[in-house]
Amino acid sequence: MTGRLPLRIEHAMRQKERALARLESLLDPRERREARRDHHARRKPRHCGITIHTGVGCSYGCVYCYIWDMGFPGRPKPYPLSALQIAYAIALNPYVVPGYTFAAYGSVTEPFLEETRDKAIEYIRTVYNYLALPSQVSTKSIITKELARELSRTDPYLSVLISVTGIGKNARRLEPRAPDPLERIESARILAGTTVTPTLFIRPIIPGITDKEIDEILEAAKRAKVKTIVLGTLRVTSGIVKRLSSIGVELPRNLLPKSLDEKRQRYISGSGIKKRLVEIVSRIGFIVLPSACSANVYSHRMGCSKCRLGPCGDVVPPTIGEIEEALPLLGLDNYRVVDVSPRIIRLRRIGKYSLGDEIGLFWLREISTLDIVYV
Repeated sequence: MTGRLPLRIEHAMRQKERALARLESLLDPRERREARRDHHARRKPRHCGITIHTGVGCSYGCVYCYIWDMGFPGRPKPYPLSALQIAYAIALNPYVVPGYTFAAYGSVTEPFLEETRDKAIEYIRTVYNYLALPSQVSTKSIITKELARELSRTDPYLSVLISVTGIGKNARRLEPRAPDPLERIESARILAGTTVTPTLFIRPIIPGITDKEIDEILEAAKRAKVKTIVLGTLRVTSGIVKRLSSIGVELPRNLLPKSLDEKRQRYISGSGIKKRLVEIVSRIGFIVLPSACSANVYSHRMGCSKCRLGPCGDVVPPTIGEIEEALPLLGLDNYRVVDVSPRIIRLRRIGKYSLGDEIGLFWLREISTLDIVYV
């Protein structure tokens, strides 16, 4: 989005006020209390966005999945809040910036299971209607024509990550109850006929499986008219390593982290494998995006340079004058602009740091789409 930074900040503030007022009028006191107590109302998003839970648990049984180590069940349940409540909770979150904070669906459940499908669609549509958060959903489900039409009526530029790790017998071992990967990839052809943007999400890369089957995966992607691909490295816990070993997938010891935790996920040393796959994917002609949130940027025709993987898309940095005018709007009177580059805003703080500073600086980062460095 272009335009002067202070005007964009004021517009986002007004949009948030209107959303809160409208949602409060539609919810009764009990519903508002439930939403205020929910973690979506206070959890600080990462630079790549806020994860929104449409359910908890998953029945696909993917061996490499981290939700088992987080204590989530194998029997999925829809998230307890209504769509209006989840939108209200997110509108209450002081860090969430309408029109700018990315929304990611599908982190602790498969959003399009029978148990969660309707709620996922309703959540995406309602949150977008009130807050215009650029939305992304990751899935291993097959996207039918009907579902594709439904998704195009939520966020019209929705980013859909179609997740694939392997093909054939290996896929069945790794993802025992998930739909066939080739059918999943074919979903991209259906989505391509809408305003929604499909991206092939080759994650996690399982050494000895994904890299050996990459040619078959990419051939299927070409047939389905896929244009964009994101590749992601495997994260492991001690439980994930054991589960993979139980089906005959032994991860090379030199790729494993020095220590394994029962709950905390750590990346394997997979940069060499990922680099080779990126070269193969690029050579064939696909657009390789550096991260999942980059696919969201691409789908929504935005620009972002908030992390070291950027810039993604077209980034138009604000001027020093715009930043100086924006600081008091965000309660940041005790900050001074040192300089601004195409990727970074450098600030100096005069005085003590407060929670209000944290929120104001987060808004500045979200709306400027630049990283902030303190000097």
